[in-house]
Amino acid sequence: MRSNVIYPDSLDETKSMGSYLSHESLRGFQEIVRNNARESSFHRVLKYWKMILIILIPVLALLYLTTNSLLKASEVKKSTVSAITEVTSAKKLANLIQMLQRERGISATFLSANGNRSQASDAMFAARENTDLAFVDVQEHGNTVDMNGTPYTMLMLRESVYFARERIGNDSVLVEDHLNFYTDLNNVLMNSMFGDINISKDQNYFVDIVAFSSILRWTDIIGLLRARIAFQYATCDFDTKTLQNYMFLSGQAVAYKIVFTSYSSLMKDAFSKQEQSTEEYLNEVKNSAWDDLFRKQCVSLSKEDRLSLGLLWFKNITKFIDFAFDVKQRQSEILTTKMLKRKSQAAYDFNLYLSVQIVATILCFVLTTWYIICIDKVTFKIAKHALTIKSQSRELLVEKRLSEKLLFQMLPRNIATALKETGEVTAECFQEVTILFSDIVNFTEMGSRSTPMQIIDLLNDLYGLFDDHIEKYDVYKVETIGDAYMVASGVPVLNGNAHATHICNLALDLQQLMKEYRVPGSFQRKEEVKIRIGIHSGPCVAGIVGRKMPRYCLFGDTVNTASRMESTGQGGRIHLSSDTYKLIKQTGIFTTVLRGVVTVKGKGEMTTYWLISSCQSSQVKIREIVQAENSGKTRGGVQFI
Repeated sequence: MRSNVIYPDSLDETKSMGSYLSHESLRGFQEIVRNNARESSFHRVLKYWKMILIILIPVLALLYLTTNSLLKASEVKKSTVSAITEVTSAKKLANLIQMLQRERGISATFLSANGNRSQASDAMFAARENTDLAFVDVQEHGNTVDMNGTPYTMLMLRESVYFARERIGNDSVLVEDHLNFYTDLNNVLMNSMFGDINISKDQNYFVDIVAFSSILRWTDIIGLLRARIAFQYATCDFDTKTLQNYMFLSGQAVAYKIVFTSYSSLMKDAFSKQEQSTEEYLNEVKNSAWDDLFRKQCVSLSKEDRLSLGLLWFKNITKFIDFAFDVKQRQSEILTTKMLKRKSQAAYDFNLYLSVQIVATILCFVLTTWYIICIDKVTFKIAKHALTIKSQSRELLVEKRLSEKLLFQMLPRNIATALKETGEVTAECFQEVTILFSDIVNFTEMGSRSTPMQIIDLLNDLYGLFDDHIEKYDVYKVETIGDAYMVASGVPVLNGNAHATHICNLALDLQQLMKEYRVPGSFQRKEEVKIRIGIHSGPCVAGIVGRKMPRYCLFGDTVNTASRMESTGQGGRIHLSSDTYKLIKQTGIFTTVLRGVVTVKGKGEMTTYWLISSCQSSQVKIREIVQAENSGKTRGGVQFI
């Protein structure tokens, strides 16, 4: 059964919502209420329990079985998708760790070079650029990581790296502190890589993740050795303590290599095929660098030669690290492939159980049809209340639109919005605006021989046309007082240097409009109506004045000067100040006539201009003015700007 309430597609905002409800609609609505009230509430509740008792046992049993199977399949699918996402994120983090390792090493070399850093500087900045790109690649990683007991986001970690770089540039950090910072940062990132991954019991890629993590830690240790030994080459600091540290880190690297080669056959085969293992190279460096003869030779070398040795070490060990990252990349692809296969199987299981769930749901729907029919009246009652609420909401919306429309007509939209939200608006200072004033010539005399209704008809008709024209330009109507009409451009929305152009084009349009204007039919005789227009540009302050009937007003000397331009102008002409003239002169599209020096009340003598036309559309009028000038009727000359 349908209600007879009518909701039109478009609402007339001048009417209230109640006007759309016909008497017939109201009678139908009342009949629905009476029919629903005839049935006893007890009988309706009794019907509900009958339907529940009949359907409850078979429906619950069927839905439990199908839902339980579907949830299990969904959980497997969800965990697999989550694991794939986590592995993808881990690959990006691994790339970032690689870049941080490289930046750590080359920055340490740069610090150790002291004043002779030309060789290491370019490499350091290139490494920083690669690190920044890697940070951008992982910026969507929204999890926080714990660093020294403090939670950090990726953005915060990036900022900490920037701060570390600044300390390097200021020589305000020791090499050891620098290495510790980057090492701690890499450890934090490695610890967070697989922290959220969900490894289900039936998933067989746990060993691949262990191998992936182990090789990443191996590269970090080798990278730390790369940074430390590069620094030692630059400083010739090959003593017993540094040797012990070297052996300790080398031992850690061997331990991690045993782990990932044991868990991954791919990694084991790849590393076994190397021409020279990392351990062999590290052992060679140990035997040569900590030799007494080399240390004596190292001290005698120049800073440039020692820095070159450090960079050579850095380059050689980087080859081993890059090889390891290539192997890690292949291992991650294998891991991803396994997960994709598992995802495909999980999707198949999910779709299968979903199909079963759909069939069960349809069966339940058939069994509950009788129940739905019995509660039809209850649902209808709910719909009735919803209809009432919707009707009231639409009526409220219409009234809200009316109030907003009225407010936006009185004030600029952004000012009105701010006024609604905060209850107050701070005055703004505008450095450059253009203001136009116009009034009707001999308005007082016209009013003395016209009735008040005729004057109102005239102003309403004339300024209604003006309002239509200002829609074409970026101008704001400030106010009308009697026969005075005030508009401005560049306020409340800035428009660069276009404000003078918009105002001048509007003034020319209004001037042309007045040539064809005829007084309303309420005037019994033909009245000639002319307007004076004055324009000036400059700074002003704009704000809301008053609490009741608030208005958006402009204040400042610019407003007064624009008013003086209008009052000292002539009927049918557009009077420009020199400030506005300078602005439109730059556009090259307006034609003006120099009026000359005019005495302006409160301003003294001012050079002003007549605005004639835009572009080349008024050549005839220009010739008339030139002829009048030659005959002594005008002063000044024609200028094309």
